[in-house]
Amino acid sequence: MTTEFIALDWGTTSFRAYRSDSMGEVRETIALPEGIIAVKDGDFESALERHIAAWDVSLPVMAAGMITSRQGWIELPYLPCPASAADLARNLHHRRTASGRRIAFATGLSYRDAAGVPEVMRSEEVQVFGALDSGLRHFVTPGTHSKWITVEGDRIISYATYVTGEVYAALKDHTILGRLMQPGPDDESAFDRGVTAALADPAGFLHRIFSARSLGLFGELAPTSIASYLSGQVIGTEVAHAIRSNPALAEYVVLASPGIGGRYVKAIEMAGLKVRYGDPHAIVKGLAIIARQAGIVS
Repeated sequence: MTTEFIALDWGTTSFRAYRSDSMGEVRETIALPEGIIAVKDGDFESALERHIAAWDVSLPVMAAGMITSRQGWIELPYLPCPASAADLARNLHHRRTASGRRIAFATGLSYRDAAGVPEVMRSEEVQVFGALDSGLRHFVTPGTHSKWITVEGDRIISYATYVTGEVYAALKDHTILGRLMQPGPDDESAFDRGVTAALADPAGFLHRIFSARSLGLFGELAPTSIASYLSGQVIGTEVAHAIRSNPALAEYVVLASPGIGGRYVKAIEMAGLKVRYGDPHAIVKGLAIIARQAGIVS
């Protein structure tokens, strides 16, 4: 049995592969803007080999993310919450490629909220399983579709999805709110202003966001600062809604790259809550845990 493996996080718009030891310590990384929607004719096997050809073909591959979605390489059914890493390990789908690589695909999780509406996720659960050594119960995974995830012991028991990243991109690129925007560095004070407005009026999102245009028209917000302000508005609205049902003393772990992760840490702090930045390689550690439990690595 090997003590090294390849962790694969293959999402909608990005591809990330990590050569790692069995404890999730990363030794080499490949990151490319070739998510599942960029793979021509659904030829995922060729795309994978093209990306990781330099890595030993005998190393087992642990794959997570949208690669197991309806638009991915193979669609796997969601496991219902509550669920643990051991549950994912028992439900791996195994495949061997023409080049001889052994791939184990990990599926995602589903959950139904109090109203019976289904939630789904793929890969965020693996990040959380890789961050359970924090000892905390509340996790945030920012992104196109952010997740606010609650655990008990070693199981994810519930979560909620926010399409914050997608809404921000749509408002910025496809509405009049983005017309006055000009490229520029992140403006922390403008971001803070947006978050403050959102926290003060959580229900007024559709009214508040027009200020991204009106403040620019009146010269009260520089064109290079409007994007940061709008980002604060949408992230602040997400935070205000997400924390409403959690305990006042809850402490959160943010699992994301430093850029977007830092914005979420700031917004949660501004809401008066405790928060820490988690391991950006949590998904690798999560896949290592699943691989060990499945007997793929030792």
